Amino acid sequence: MTEQQPASSPPLSDARAIGLVHPVDLVVSLIILSGVAFLFYETTQFDEVSPIFAQNIQPSMYPQIVLTVIAIFASLMPFEHLLLAKKGTDIDKERRHAIHPLTLTTMAFLVAVVAAAEILGMLLTMIVICLLMPRLWGLRKLTHILVFATVFPVTVALVFSKLLSVYFDAGIFGIAL
Repeated sequence: MTEQQPASSPPLSDARAIGLVHPVDLVVSLIILSGVAFLFYETTQFDEVSPIFAQNIQPSMYPQIVLTVIAIFASLMPFEHLLLAKKGTDIDKERRHAIHPLTLTTMAFLVAVVAAAEILGMLLTMIVICLLMPRLWGLRKLTHILVFATVFPVTVALVFSKLLSVYFDAGIFGIAL
């Protein structure tokens, strides 16, 4: 049996988005902001500047800019429902549905791959992600996946290692560019 709400109170579906700050988005924002704060602190621990960035730019500057942008968006998130309400959109409409199992599977896969990154090395980690993620999401064209899984990681590794002089861990197999 379910409890009935008084006629004066809004329906449960609308209860989340009442007021200036959306409570669910506020919690998510606080989690993101605490992660940003931790990562911002970590950027202050960088030692070495890549030769391409050695012209009066601190090594922490680029990551701190990215983290600042993320913090700005996270700070605005609790107020997004106000903007959407003016457009007649209910921010909680999609949230009424359960999380799709593929989302949870993707999260578990990425956590496992990131945990194995130290062993695999950066290049092999990118290749594993590029090989398995499209298959996980339902792409069946193996030729396209193989091209993507070789060209993209190798291009990224070459840009970082040759152009930016940023070298990633080769892992236990010693595979790096």
